[in-house]
Amino acid sequence: MAEPQPAVPPPPGGPVKQRPGMVTGAGVLLIVGGILGILVGILLMAGAGAVQGRGAGGLYTVVGLFSVLVGAVQTYAGIQVLNLREIGRTLGIAIAAVSAVFALLSVGRAPGAIITILIDLFIIYALTQNKQYFTP
Repeated sequence: MAEPQPAVPPPPGGPVKQRPGMVTGAGVLLIVGGILGILVGILLMAGAGAVQGRGAGGLYTVVGLFSVLVGAVQTYAGIQVLNLREIGRTLGIAIAAVSAVFALLSVGRAPGAIITILIDLFIIYALTQNKQYFTP
């Protein structure tokens, strides 16, 4: 008769939490949105040089820097959400809420505003309904 296999010991540091699919989706959406925000900011700053001297170059630079900063924070939040950290959940909810308000203000002028609102509402829902999975 074959001897039974010894039980596998639990991993160090306690039990491993499984990340729900909704939380994974919210984290990935935050990361993708953040990377796109960084790219838009870089493009705006590159365009600032093209319009330099026309009065709009400084505005493009400021808006581009702001877009890069918000994109970096959003990417950080997405990574922390995937790591199930509370700071990522808090930042993700805040960024999605502000984004949804700005998208709501641009409904009718921006073609993707409704889709942006729906994505932001999904992120807020996923992060608020799965609070128990996050650690400080």
